[in-house]
Parts: sequence; structure tokens; C-alpha cells
Amino acid sequence: MPSDSVQSLLSSTVSNFQITPDVQAISRISDHIRILKSVRDLERDQMLDILRSLSRRLELAKTAAAFPFSPTRRSHTEKILDLDREKFSLAKTINELESAYHASEGTLTRLNEELERVKNEDVMAEASSAQQDPTICFRLLLKIYRSLGISLEDDGMGGYAKAIVRSHLDNDIHVLSLDKAYSNFFIANYLWDMM
Repeated sequence: MPSDSVQSLLSSTVSNFQITPDVQAISRISDHIRILKSVRDLERDQMLDILRSLSRRLELAKTAAAFPFSPTRRSHTEKILDLDREKFSLAKTINELESAYHASEGTLTRLNEELERVKNEDVMAEASSAQQDPTICFRLLLKIYRSLGISLEDDGMGGYAKAIVRSHLDNDIHVLSLDKAYSNFFIANYLWDMM
């Protein structure tokens, strides 16, 4: 068999193996396992704390039953119970914060994957197709403007009469008339300042 055909057979075989989805699935599964383990560990620790608290309360109740008229024991018991309540309240707050952290971590992972996907898109193919068709280039510019919060109002003659800018700085909307009286430099600076 000629070496060229063997090489083409090998390269076509290798190109048909797509392991990226499997790697991503394994990564997601390991993340879920890690999260489940941390939740179970937290629940186990909470149960152990409850058990210790109940054991302490039992011992205090036994002691209080042995000395029912001791005021210092009673105030000590109440103080310990108050501290236990505060500890459980703090444990609940920590649990909520950890849940929020894990949710934020998942969001960050998803956004990083989206960023990688966007980075890996074929920008050169889009640029070459834009050079072949000027309407594609124009649409891309409009898409960029809209993503920045700028909308252009059509003047009905194939041009634009106004630029509407949604400012994220002061949560306001600014309108700029696109007259010939303004230079392109002024318009560009105004739009950047309003974003």
C-alpha cells in the first residue's frame, strides 16, 4: 500500500475522532461530583453540630435536674443555648454564601467557555466574506453599534438622522443629531463619552 494512501487514511481516521464533547462532559461530571461532595460534607458537619448541641443540652438538662434551684446553672444553660442558636444561624448564612459562590463559579465557567468559543470562531472567514459583500460589513458595524448601546435612526434616504445612545454610566438615553455640521471626529468622541 503506498505511503500517501496510508497517511491519508490515518489523517481521515484521526479527524473523525471528536473527543472534545466527551472531555467537556467528564469535566462537568467531575464538577458536579465535587459540588455534591462539598454539599454532603457540609450537611454531615451540620448534623454533627446538631448532635453535639443536643448532647450538650441533654447533659445540661441532667445537671439542671440534679440541681433545679441553682440560678447560675440556669443562666449558664440559657447562655449556651443562645450561643448554639447563633452558631446555627451563622452556619446557615455560610451555607447560603457557599451556594451563591458555587452558582457564580458555574456562571464564570459557562462565560469562559463562551469566550473561548467566540475566540475560536473564524474571524478571517467573516472578514473575507465582508469584503466580498459590503452589506455584510455594514450589518456587522450595526451589530457592533447595538452591542455598545447605540441605535441609529433611519432618515428615509439611505442614511441616518439620529444616534440614540443608552448610557450605562448614568442610566440615561442621549440623542445626537447626525447633521453634516458635526465632524466625524466630534461624533465619535461624543458617542464614546456617552457610553
